Parts: sequence; structure tokens; C-alpha cells
Amino acid sequence: MPDVIRLVLPADPRYLDVAVAAIETLADRAGIDADDLAGMRALVHEALGERVSHRGAAVVTFCYEVGDGFLGVRLDSGDTSYAHT
Repeated sequence: MPDVIRLVLPADPRYLDVAVAAIETLADRAGIDADDLAGMRALVHEALGERVSHRGAAVVTFCYEVGDGFLGVRLDSGDTSYAHT
């Protein structure tokens, strides 16, 4: 069973570095290679950018699921996964 980490951030692009730092750390823990991590970073940027563009959103909640050789990332609002390795 993967570990689940929820990260709630203000819907503000200044917090993008926090979401990216979290995925980098978790990718290292899960054993994800650099090529897959690069793609996941881009998807985190896209997900946060979409939420920030919707001015009604006050926060963005990322749900990270990490296990051996596995890292999944989605928005906790029920949207489909943005990154999954």
C-alpha cells in the first residue's frame, strides 16, 4: 500500500517551488528516474497553473502517493491524475 501525502498550498504561483520540491523528494524516495521526474515536474507546473488561472480557487491540494518504484500525483479535488509513474 503506498504512503499518501497531502500538500495544501495557496493558489499562488509563488508556491510552485514547494510543490516541485515535494515531488523531487518523493521521487527520490520512490526510486523514480530523472527522465520520469522531469515529466512529472512539468505536470505539477501545469496543474498548479490551471488552478491559479481559475481565480475562484483559494488553495490547491496535491495528493502524492509514493511506494517502491511508484509515485502518483493528483489534485485532491477528484480530478484525474496529472502524473503517475
